[in-house]
Amino acid sequence: MNILLISGSTREGSLNKSLLDAVAEEAHNLKHQTTSLSRQLASFPLYHFELEEDAAVQNQLSLLRQQIEAADVILISSPEYNGFLSPHLHNIFTWASRRAAGKSHSVLEGKVVGLFAAAPGPFGGVRMLPRLSSFAADHGCWVHPRYVAVGNMAAKTDESGQLTCSETRQKLRNLISQTCKMAEPVQIAEPA
Repeated sequence: MNILLISGSTREGSLNKSLLDAVAEEAHNLKHQTTSLSRQLASFPLYHFELEEDAAVQNQLSLLRQQIEAADVILISSPEYNGFLSPHLHNIFTWASRRAAGKSHSVLEGKVVGLFAAAPGPFGGVRMLPRLSSFAADHGCWVHPRYVAVGNMAAKTDESGQLTCSETRQKLRNLISQTCKMAEPVQIAEPA
């Protein structure tokens, strides 16, 4: 499977970036290919209609659409901002939901998505994840009904930000496997 990794944080040293790095490692261990949303694509201006005509933004949007279209699965790790997904992630969804000229649907529609969150506190973003799930589903995504919320993330990483908790790594592997199974083509038997 081709997996697109999207971080809901742009901050260097972000706990969610560390979690997404661990997700990428576990996906590779499961023999999947991963691509991370590029820095260029993560730096969209705040959406408003007039910006859609800007040539530089159109180029950025075209690259975003290409990365999403190429993915079989999208895995997202986002911090919780007052119980909601990050404004940065909301903005990426807003841009990606815009239909390209001549298309009847956005590139998000029909994409299979798995969700993760990490936080320094004990709840690990658990208030935000159901809201993010609903938000992604509202954009036409097929969202895995379970998610991984990692509380006390800083205590589960080493000095370099590497996830060291084997139990958490097993949870990541399980969700990656299950989400990728959702994206496998369904085999329909020919009628006798």
